[in-house]
Amino acid sequence: MFTVTESVTIDRPVAEVFDFFTEGRARWDESVISEELTSPPPVGVGSTLHTRMRAVGREFAFDWRVTDYEPGSRMAVTSTSGIMPTSSELVFADANGATLVTVRIEAEPTGMMRLAQGMIAGEVRSTLETSLSKAKRILEQG
Repeated sequence: MFTVTESVTIDRPVAEVFDFFTEGRARWDESVISEELTSPPPVGVGSTLHTRMRAVGREFAFDWRVTDYEPGSRMAVTSTSGIMPTSSELVFADANGATLVTVRIEAEPTGMMRLAQGMIAGEVRSTLETSLSKAKRILEQG
């Protein structure tokens, strides 16, 4: 199992940043091709999502269940299907009028993927860094 944690400070209010990040990762996550809510709105604990992602040159699908949802503060999801058990948590905190966003991803490669765990973790970290930079650029430049 590996854990990747990255943070970024975005010069926008917490509520605005929370809404941007939780309205769909396809807007900011470089690995997400598409994402859709597969349960009735609004999003909350128990909601489900389907995501198509691209990593290491291949496409993958994941289904997720929202396990924690505190508007303006936190959202967490856990995979219910996909290439490996994965969970993701986004935490939002006020930073003197700006917003500190911290994303933590935990994944447990199985089978032969365990042998490439270090490479997979590095790819996840790189993509997350790029994605957070993209979100910062979009939100701060309007």
